[in-house]
Amino acid sequence: MKLWEKLSVTFYRLQILNTLKILEDKSLEKVLKRSLEVLEPAALVKIKTYIIHSCTPSGGFADKSGRPDLYYTFFGYFIAEALDINSLFPAIDRYNELAIRLDNLDEIHLHCAAILASRLHSDRKTLKQLRKRILKIAVTQPSIHLEYSAYLRFLSAYYLRDFRFIPKIQRQVETLKKYDLLPAPSVAALLVATLCSGKPADELISKLLSFYQEEGGFKALYESPEPDLLSTAVSLYALNLAGYDMRIIRPSCLEFVESLYIEGGFGGNRLDPDPDIEFTFYGLLALGSLAY
Repeated sequence: MKLWEKLSVTFYRLQILNTLKILEDKSLEKVLKRSLEVLEPAALVKIKTYIIHSCTPSGGFADKSGRPDLYYTFFGYFIAEALDINSLFPAIDRYNELAIRLDNLDEIHLHCAAILASRLHSDRKTLKQLRKRILKIAVTQPSIHLEYSAYLRFLSAYYLRDFRFIPKIQRQVETLKKYDLLPAPSVAALLVATLCSGKPADELISKLLSFYQEEGGFKALYESPEPDLLSTAVSLYALNLAGYDMRIIRPSCLEFVESLYIEGGFGGNRLDPDPDIEFTFYGLLALGSLAY
């Protein structure tokens, strides 16, 4: 990185110190590590075995159809890191490098690739290329799901250590006023993005809690027949980030999350209990959020 680029990064970093503190204090890797404190040793062994077997020979983690996918590889990597399964990292790195070289990634997969590259210590040229591509998206490309995109853009900026576009994302978040009809995962993403923008979030916290079910878990929509693990995990993570006291909801949420654990993995909900990598990530994220 050239001197003027380093100075630019330092300048923007000073502007967004509070945002960095929020993302660093309860980063994904730290919260996932906390989940290990509430798991039995036997369960940890089974989860490790499940994760190792879910990594395909290509280095990518398998989706529900058994094919390697970068989105699932993002989840698989963070679980492997939390469990110290370092032997998988070289293959994951090769798979991610190939995905980056193919240059056909949509925004979500681009963020996954960038975050993986930063965690796997890819070469400077690759990281510089990714910073340029994400900067262009963040500054010029609108999104119909800006709540989720804003959260991913904050994450990429944090992991790539490139803070030039964070003020732009913060201004985008300020335009997101209508959230009455959003599902719980989008409200959770908006809550995190709002916290990272340094804006009041009490109304969003109340809105997110309205999806909570007393028997345990969060529904995606009020009319959903069952709470689900994705909505529960991202809601708990966002509430944890907001400093919400979860003592009242902790017992029922723990019971709900634990009910979806099956032989090393987590399922999405009680109606679809088959485990996969994505829901296993969310299971651990939920447990880690509840461990604070």
